[in-house]
Amino acid sequence: MPAHASAPPERQNGFTTALNVIIAPHEAFKTLRIAPTWGWAFLIAGVLGLVGAVMNLPASTHGTAASIAHQMATNPQYAQMSEVQRQQLQSYSLAAVRFGWLFVPIFLLLSVLFQTVIMLASSAIGGGSGTFKILWACAMNIAIPGFGLYYLATGIIALVRGPATYNSSLDSFLTIPSLGWLLPHGSPATVAFFSTINPFSIWTLYLTAGAMLIVARTSKINAYLVASLIWLIAAAFSMWAGSRS
Repeated sequence: MPAHASAPPERQNGFTTALNVIIAPHEAFKTLRIAPTWGWAFLIAGVLGLVGAVMNLPASTHGTAASIAHQMATNPQYAQMSEVQRQQLQSYSLAAVRFGWLFVPIFLLLSVLFQTVIMLASSAIGGGSGTFKILWACAMNIAIPGFGLYYLATGIIALVRGPATYNSSLDSFLTIPSLGWLLPHGSPATVAFFSTINPFSIWTLYLTAGAMLIVARTSKINAYLVASLIWLIAAAFSMWAGSRS
């Protein structure tokens, strides 16, 4: 290759595209349609997610321990367990929380895969032109604010509040300002569901719709329907997790 030749699109635009998803999403999606880069996006979202998860560790550990203690004191099923069984259950649960941050990159990849599959199906149904490679790149870049910055913000707020303010696993759903704050006396499942209506989920919904419009070239109805469906499935999962808190 001649010395004066330009760098390949992936090397040339990957980092800039990742930043543009935050500051200039329209430009980012136009670039991703031509050069579907995702390496920088995965690195940025993954590092931000790991940092946020580690920062949130004391709060999530305190909240989980408090939830377990409450359940053991009120749930008849725990009354039938021996003291050794209770201690083992508590140890396993807290260990899962303490080492959960190690699985952040895997969770990121799975969530992006899930989003890509839904976007690809919607593109096909709506007569769009999105391919798996391009939509995967879009979903991974969208994960920078939707996953990485969300986890980071959660960790920062948890540090500022202090772990002592987390008295149940449900408190972790209410770290970020959301509609869940308006339902302090709602059921755990209800609070967890409405906690997913927050600035980061709205941001992600907007970016997902933008990707479908600009990259997959689907209709506005299709774009916002698929973005809403992705949010709804994530909200349903949160509701299920909240019901177990």
